[in-house]
Amino acid sequence: MTFLTSRFLFIFLPLALIGFQLLGRLGRRFAIGWLALMSLAFYGTWKPIFVLVLLSSLLMNYFISRMISRSEARPRLQHWTTVAGVAANLGLLCYFKYLFPLLGFLHFHGLFRPDWGQVALPLGISFFTFTQIAYLVDLKQGQAKPQSLIEYSLFVTFFPYVISGPIVHHKEIMPQFAEERRYRLNVDDFALGLTWFVMGLFKKVMIADRIAPMADALFAAPAGVGALLSWQGVLTYAMQLYFDFSGYSDMALGLARMFSIRLPFNFNSPYKAAGVIDFWQRWHMTLTRLLTLYLYNPLALAASRRRAAQGKRNSRKALATLDGFFSLMFVPTMATMLLIGAWHGAGIQFLIFGLLHGVYLCVNHAWRAFVPAGGKLNRLLPTVACVPLTFLAVAVSLVFFRAPSLDACWVILGGMIGRHGSGAAWGWDTALLLAGLFAWIWFMPNTQQVLQQDSGSDEKSWDLFPKLHWKPTLVWGTLLVGAFVLSLIYAQSGSTFLYFQF
Repeated sequence: MTFLTSRFLFIFLPLALIGFQLLGRLGRRFAIGWLALMSLAFYGTWKPIFVLVLLSSLLMNYFISRMISRSEARPRLQHWTTVAGVAANLGLLCYFKYLFPLLGFLHFHGLFRPDWGQVALPLGISFFTFTQIAYLVDLKQGQAKPQSLIEYSLFVTFFPYVISGPIVHHKEIMPQFAEERRYRLNVDDFALGLTWFVMGLFKKVMIADRIAPMADALFAAPAGVGALLSWQGVLTYAMQLYFDFSGYSDMALGLARMFSIRLPFNFNSPYKAAGVIDFWQRWHMTLTRLLTLYLYNPLALAASRRRAAQGKRNSRKALATLDGFFSLMFVPTMATMLLIGAWHGAGIQFLIFGLLHGVYLCVNHAWRAFVPAGGKLNRLLPTVACVPLTFLAVAVSLVFFRAPSLDACWVILGGMIGRHGSGAAWGWDTALLLAGLFAWIWFMPNTQQVLQQDSGSDEKSWDLFPKLHWKPTLVWGTLLVGAFVLSLIYAQSGSTFLYFQF
């Protein structure tokens, strides 16, 4: 059951809303307990056996969190309890996500004789594992508070984000569950949430799913495809992934808002980014934030301390030296992006995807560190040129993100540079479609701007319709009903979100 199915739209969601409204009369714990129960039921509709994995992870981490909070007076015990908890989480993740692909790789290359096959990957395991690791670490550092089992269960399993994010931080979600408010459906929040959800549904069904076959054709059979059709497939996939991820993010935020729960933004017009640094502040924003807090910052801090112990400086001027840039920027960035690549999948192509973006980021940081802000080189690359340049760099990296194997990646990249000739030309319909999609993503306000929700960005808007704002009016209502009906008509059975595989 996905957000796109009739079972979800006409059975699960109404039942969750009605139960929340009725049980909210009995108090906060009843409303929260109902949402936690419904979230487990939602997760169990995929494969009931996966619920055991989710519950095992949840209960293990809950009891470890209690041990950490109770051993506050014994720092050594608290430290090793946290280490054991993090290791257990990573062990569970590695078993399901990485062990069997690694054994298969070794078997394929004759380095490991038995063929162990594959094991089914529990949906959302990366999301709920990273969420709980962050909570344990912050609890040990005194930056989180112990929670009741009901509140903790909902924190881990809440159905809008348990499968594909956003990756929530305890500081932004747990206080909402602990808040002593009126646990009823709020008309304003429900209207806003429903609008948000329908906008996301339309993006997914009417755009992402409609153009998917054009991208699938290339990645299913890339051999011998000419340059023009190779670029068509890659650009189409970039659009498919954009509207698929954007649509899911909108639907997740909208569903939570129906219950007056605010989730963090996870997607903020990333193809408008004027650099790869900017791109990762807009794309999968909660993953970027998580790994910045718990991996990049500690690595950069450790490098700074080593340099200080050696009598070296850690200033901005030091960053503009080869030695300073390597230790303070290059190593932490490449380590973080390698983990981001591994987070997305177990194949070598995902590691290359992460490392390639690591190189992109280092080049972007080096430009900022070594090239004067007011110099001639910076004036040669205005924003209007940086945006398409950034997009093309990202589009090339998506070959490694989408291709089924490393060999397929090289074939597609070879096709893009003309190794198989130019091939057949695009049709007018394809060219107009891609031009329209580029116009949408570059010149139209995004969903949170239309809904007048703060995206946390202070950028200057260059949208064509900056005052296009949603209001609960008859015109908007008619448009949204039409979008919802069209989405229901064209929804494909078996369609899932691309980020479900992570």
